[in-house]
Amino acid sequence: MENNELKDYKKKLQHLSENEEKLRDIYLRQIQEGKISGPLTGYASIDKPALQYYIMEKLHDIKKQENFAQGLLRQNKDNLNRIALEYFGSKISYKTYFEQSKKLVKALQKSGIKKGNYVTICMPGIPEAMYSIFALAYLGAAGIYLPPYLDKETAINDINKDNSKILIIMDLFYKNFKETFDEIVEKTSIEKIVVVPTLNSSILGKLQKKEIYEADNVETYNDFIEEGKNENLTNIADYEEKMPLAVVYSSGTTGVLKGVLLSHDTFNNSASSYLAFGFNLTPGQKVYQAIPVWSSTGLVADGTSALYYGCTLYQNPKFEPELYSKNLGLYKNNWGIATTEMFNGLVDLNKKKLFKIMLKLGIYDYSQLENVYIGGTFSTPNDRNRLNDILKSVGCDAKVRASYGTCENGSIATAELNGIEHPDYSVGFPIPGVTVAAIDENNNELPYQTRGELVIKTDCGMLRYYNRPDLNEKIFFNDEEWLGYKHTGDIGYIMPSGDVIYEGRANDISIVDNKKIYNFDVKKAILSDEDVFDCEVFTHSIENKLCANIVFKNNYDNNNYLMEKLQDIQQKILEYFSDIDYVPELFKVRNCFPMASSTKRDFKAIKEETDNYIFVDKNYLVSNLSLRKIK
Repeated sequence: MENNELKDYKKKLQHLSENEEKLRDIYLRQIQEGKISGPLTGYASIDKPALQYYIMEKLHDIKKQENFAQGLLRQNKDNLNRIALEYFGSKISYKTYFEQSKKLVKALQKSGIKKGNYVTICMPGIPEAMYSIFALAYLGAAGIYLPPYLDKETAINDINKDNSKILIIMDLFYKNFKETFDEIVEKTSIEKIVVVPTLNSSILGKLQKKEIYEADNVETYNDFIEEGKNENLTNIADYEEKMPLAVVYSSGTTGVLKGVLLSHDTFNNSASSYLAFGFNLTPGQKVYQAIPVWSSTGLVADGTSALYYGCTLYQNPKFEPELYSKNLGLYKNNWGIATTEMFNGLVDLNKKKLFKIMLKLGIYDYSQLENVYIGGTFSTPNDRNRLNDILKSVGCDAKVRASYGTCENGSIATAELNGIEHPDYSVGFPIPGVTVAAIDENNNELPYQTRGELVIKTDCGMLRYYNRPDLNEKIFFNDEEWLGYKHTGDIGYIMPSGDVIYEGRANDISIVDNKKIYNFDVKKAILSDEDVFDCEVFTHSIENKLCANIVFKNNYDNNNYLMEKLQDIQQKILEYFSDIDYVPELFKVRNCFPMASSTKRDFKAIKEETDNYIFVDKNYLVSNLSLRKIK
């Protein structure tokens, strides 16, 4: 299909009725299943190559046009005695979850919160955080889910945008960041600070000493709830399309954290899409909610979507790799969704005698862990194979699956399916309601297996950036051909099978002799060496040279042997690309990489390290390259 024909066809597809969309999907699915023969274009946005893997009866039931709180109540009317939240020894049933959430509704009502208002929330995955999302949905209000480490300027501007008057914050955050939050409150519309004791909803909560706050504008969560007990509960706010429900924040790996505005549709469509994709979300499944709720992964993917289907959220506000890995086995979780760095806690645990003894005694049990998804950072086949081996060693038969997404696109946009063989570097298929394509610099769609920028269209994504109209112009397309699509800034391509291959960030580049080199390409070449465990490649900030940070599988104590190894890696890179510009001259050998507050790899910290680099001159490779070219 020629470029102009492709664009005209796409414009027509933008205007299909709901019934026409359904018939088209059935037609495409039958072609993919070999039931009928028909033309395919070779372009992912039109062919929808992964359609055959979706559950058809759920596929066209994605749009749940109802208030999220109404949907949560409807979905769980028969689950009231099941456990909704498990938190430090407390098991909170769905009945109690709704009762506690409605108490918060009344307290917010008493404070004047109504439809369209914004409330600032600074809590990790604790029961009160999950009460808040239901309560805000019930009222038709929205929550600004602030990370405690958000820069002050962004926090102040975002709170003031819609005149948020209440800040609900966990006590540890208020204590540890008190000066910051006092300044934020002073410069914003916040009139009341509600402090939630960390263990408030745990069985230890009653033993916890009640904190007394002297400031007139500060009170404890339980006192706040008490103030609303005599309020008459209002009716659930009527659903409106694109009605805001939550502001979450991007991870900050690409710069300053950005607020992302999610709607009731985001929450409803995500929950429906996950089920239509084949995720096991049957009542009673236990999902570890480790990712903080100021991320859409923490709030939606392993938060509200699990509650929607009567699952249990196991909550622990600390997101540390070893603790996360312990709790997966100790509390018999069925689901684990996290970055590779979090699962790496199993590597260190597996070296400890006490852990192995407790594993044999059955105190730690990983046999029930059936859904293991990694995402958030680039992962290699070696990463997955290594984690598979570790999981097998602790009695878990599940295979690690990759996933991919952004806060802007509703957290999980693609994932690998169990029972399906996916190619190396695949991050799986787009979930129902999501289309992924690759485009060139002129916004022309690229055919299968052609590298470009990944763009996404989704029913599960954001309304817009919050308080950042400058960014909205950059991420959304304006032309009719790409109506509804968003730029991702990620590089990859689509396979004929429907697999999305994610390679790295578009801005992850080095300029060598005026040539643009993707650092992730060099990284892949280095990772192909059997002695390399992990690596990162970037431009050294002072030397302005290509440099590689490498973690080896074994220690290289002998300096001469280390130099030989690094030269060996240089030669492999040259063989990989036949271009000496791709060969780093600066190397840093390290034991591990630092982790950021977001649980992703802390690239900022790595790049700020300027010492302890080894220089390995690559001039000796010039003759090798000349010989290769002659051959």
